Amino acid sequence: MRASAIGIDLSGSERAPTGVACLDESLVVESAVVRRDADILEWVSARVPQVVAIDAPLALPTGRCCAARACPCARFGIVREVDRLLARRGHHPFWTLLPSMVNLTLRGMALRAIFEGRGLCVVECFPGAVQDILGLPRKQRGLGGLRRGLGLLGLRLRQDATHDELDAATAAYCGLLYLRGRAEVIVDGGVKFVLPRPGCFRSP
Repeated sequence: MRASAIGIDLSGSERAPTGVACLDESLVVESAVVRRDADILEWVSARVPQVVAIDAPLALPTGRCCAARACPCARFGIVREVDRLLARRGHHPFWTLLPSMVNLTLRGMALRAIFEGRGLCVVECFPGAVQDILGLPRKQRGLGGLRRGLGLLGLRLRQDATHDELDAATAAYCGLLYLRGRAEVIVDGGVKFVLPRPGCFRSP
């Protein structure tokens, strides 16, 4: 499958499932659940996407050199400007360096560095916010509604896709909107954070 966009619903640990999904020009979704970084890298490399949209913080807050709480840089806090923006808009993100988020952030940053080192375009995405903007129910309200909503956008999904795969497909769709110039792009810490522009309620 030749992917235009790949979405990754990243977990904070290789012990937990990570959803991956690729979306082609006809909006056919190929998705899977993987765990190890090596499996994520292999899955993406086999599909040569134009963009990889990752659901994880991909940079530290401005002023931070690391995630260590004992480092002097800790005075710059645990929140990025993009986190604050999402919160003001009502999307309820988790702060980038909240203790429960540190492993996810560091894992996301490491994968971003590898992908960019291989010449891939990488953007950050928050599927929950994407779903809010597109008027889709989040997975917490039931997978059936989210699956139907993605289908109404034109995505062709497996009926047994897991919640991780549905969030990955949401990220891939937002990546496709980015490629089509139909995404809002917020740059923070050298990372492009992408969201659908208002009115993107039909398939690209």
